[in-house]
Amino acid sequence: MQRFAQCLVGVAALSLAGCDRASAPAANTTSTASDISAVTTTATAAASPAVWFICDAIDAPSVFVLRKDASGQHASIMEYDKQRSAEVATTEFELGQPEGAAGSVYTPLMHDGQQTGFVRAINPGMLETPSAAYTQPFTSIGIGDRRIACRWLARSRLIGFTARRSFAITEDADGDLIYTTFNFDDATTHSAIDLSDAQRSTRFSLEVRGGEETTTPQGSEFRFSNHGYSYVVSAPREGEASLRVLRSGSTVQNEPILATEAGSGA
Repeated sequence: MQRFAQCLVGVAALSLAGCDRASAPAANTTSTASDISAVTTTATAAASPAVWFICDAIDAPSVFVLRKDASGQHASIMEYDKQRSAEVATTEFELGQPEGAAGSVYTPLMHDGQQTGFVRAINPGMLETPSAAYTQPFTSIGIGDRRIACRWLARSRLIGFTARRSFAITEDADGDLIYTTFNFDDATTHSAIDLSDAQRSTRFSLEVRGGEETTTPQGSEFRFSNHGYSYVVSAPREGEASLRVLRSGSTVQNEPILATEAGSGA
């Protein structure tokens, strides 16, 4: 299966109609941790700072989008309120020197020379299956007195969020694609769960397995089918990413994707 490593901001479509629940993703793979990569493009502003990573909070009703500037010395954190379906704050920081401790890497967030927050990531080499880290395992962020736990799933090919839910496209141990969503209206009722390989998540709203990927010079497309519905995620190299839900070949729901992060294995 071909991999891709591209982060996009675009327009998408999504629906949960007619879908059943299933088991959580497995946690084994055969790629290498050194192959983690992520690239950012935007449909509207080529000079926009790159998405560093997305922290989909599992203990708060928010999604945080962290971006770095081209120098790698400054970052911003945009907070999106899941309950209000709105961006509520964007905070600018300077990035301190990363420090390792107990298998984790802490990057200080600085303001006027004082540390006012942090970003914590697990060193992939500390995982039971290091090659499962298609994206860097960012597990928490600190902003002032706030401490936020981030969702992290092994072998994530593409993650993102809309105004109504976050979603993830991952692989199982055999390389089969899995599409998972987490509805925002469930965010305050689902408690965090721990999975193998340091994965952190909450109970999913929808899971569809057995997806197919098509790759062309123009980009990649993921397609999942379940109970008469098709979920199609298009990730072009240029232009808008989209996620559509079809029934009998007709689009039944569209939702704009607000931000995405992608990763790849070997």
